[in-house]
Amino acid sequence: MSSFSLRLIALLCMIADHAGLALFPNIGAFRCAGRLAFPLYCFLLAQGFIHTRSVRAYGRRLLLLALISEIPFDLLIFGRVASGIEQNVLFSLLFGLMALYAADALHSRPLLAGASAALLCMGAMLCRVSYGWLGVILCLCVYYAQENKRFLSASLAAALLVYSLSLLCSGVTMSWVLVSLCALFSLIPLLFYNGKRGLRHPALTFAFYAAYPLHIACLLVIRALRIIPPYFLG
Repeated sequence: MSSFSLRLIALLCMIADHAGLALFPNIGAFRCAGRLAFPLYCFLLAQGFIHTRSVRAYGRRLLLLALISEIPFDLLIFGRVASGIEQNVLFSLLFGLMALYAADALHSRPLLAGASAALLCMGAMLCRVSYGWLGVILCLCVYYAQENKRFLSASLAAALLVYSLSLLCSGVTMSWVLVSLCALFSLIPLLFYNGKRGLRHPALTFAFYAAYPLHIACLLVIRALRIIPPYFLG
């Protein structure tokens, strides 16, 4: 399974997640499928970091996209133009990218690298980005695992389990904790990853970047105009 295939799976799962949130809140399958997206995107981010020619350019693109996406995200999730409750997932990935940059720059100083990772985890939680510290940890797990699929599986599974436990301890309902555990199924496509990039084209790359704010905007229009089920059923 190539990087292109993983991107496609992650995109479809993300769209399903947000469609379930915006249009089908009573159908849990949408949200369960959506849990696969974030670990896959963390994996793809780490792969992009390893192969990119310019980490700074990569970070600038991610920051610009996160800023563009924030208003549509707040409108979809909270029904208002701006909200400090939670920031969109691209900011989570940006924290993950910073963690990867620090890990690479400080590879000969493990204590300082660990301290940097801890600070970025705290920063992600203070900024209230989606998934909090999990993005930093998942990206680092992928980075250090490299080609070792056993370590990758074990570290990702451990991080996801700890995250689900933290949700439970923070008072989140058991039903949502069980939905969050569906993220473990993301290990299936990751184990089939063959290290190849697959189909590549500048237009496809742009489409994958633009898909995040565009699909949220489309869902906002659909919800506002009430043009698809479940509205027809009502």
